[in-house]
Amino acid sequence: MSNRPPSALDWFLLLVLAVIWGASFLFIKRSVQVYNPVQMAMWRMVMATAIYMPVAAIFWSKINWKRWRSLLIIAFCGSAIPNFLFAVAGQHVNSSLAGVLNSLTPLFTLLIGVGFYQMTLSRSKLAGVVIGLAGALMLIFFNSKTAVTGNFFYASLCVVATVAYAINANVANRWLRDQHPAAIASAAFVLTGWLFIIGLWQSDGWEVASTHPEGTAGLGYIFYLAALGTVGGSILYYWLLQRTSAIFATSVTYLLPVAAIVLGAFDGEAIGIPDLLGTAIILTGLYIARK
Repeated sequence: MSNRPPSALDWFLLLVLAVIWGASFLFIKRSVQVYNPVQMAMWRMVMATAIYMPVAAIFWSKINWKRWRSLLIIAFCGSAIPNFLFAVAGQHVNSSLAGVLNSLTPLFTLLIGVGFYQMTLSRSKLAGVVIGLAGALMLIFFNSKTAVTGNFFYASLCVVATVAYAINANVANRWLRDQHPAAIASAAFVLTGWLFIIGLWQSDGWEVASTHPEGTAGLGYIFYLAALGTVGGSILYYWLLQRTSAIFATSVTYLLPVAAIVLGAFDGEAIGIPDLLGTAIILTGLYIARK
């Protein structure tokens, strides 16, 4: 891993990654207008599995299958569970809110790391966690027709999804740190892909794709989520990590909610002053926690 100053290309890659992941919440909102959350999540996981299969073939000799339990956690907490929760929430909250709440992932990663993985908790980290959670609660509880928020239960699902992401991050860091990133992700989908194919069949996802007037368009949105949001985004992130440093690469967390809000505004989502204030509070908490 390099510690050299980031180049212009590195900054460009960081911006591209933020846009890719920020746009994912917009495509989730659009796809659940065609497919129900289970169908959408199953389609996304099946498509990601198909894309990951050649990757798994390439890295097959580097995969440690004895760590299958950790790989299962990667598949479900890193993809399946958050995908489903964001899909359910996407029917009731705007993509802007989902993108902002997703930035809570590092804070929950810290809390779980301290509670279960012997991670130290400094005063600055504790202060950052408290401030970040305060910003999230402000967004969740705020209720206005002019704002992107307003539904406590469904906004809370986004928060639960970030807890799943945090579990995934800690497990990967604790048990799979010596494995190649592409090998980890592809192996997880090799182990679980068949479950998602069955789930897609049982949820009538195939039928909706062929009978719904917008079925093909909906698949296009989901393909973006699978190919770029799940597979491409991960590869780009790890490439950026190898080119620069962990601090620089994970700073995408600061840009992602901004990208989600901007793209949501272009899609006609109303942005209120409390939404901008809550976002600023969360980002401030992240900054303090990472110092």
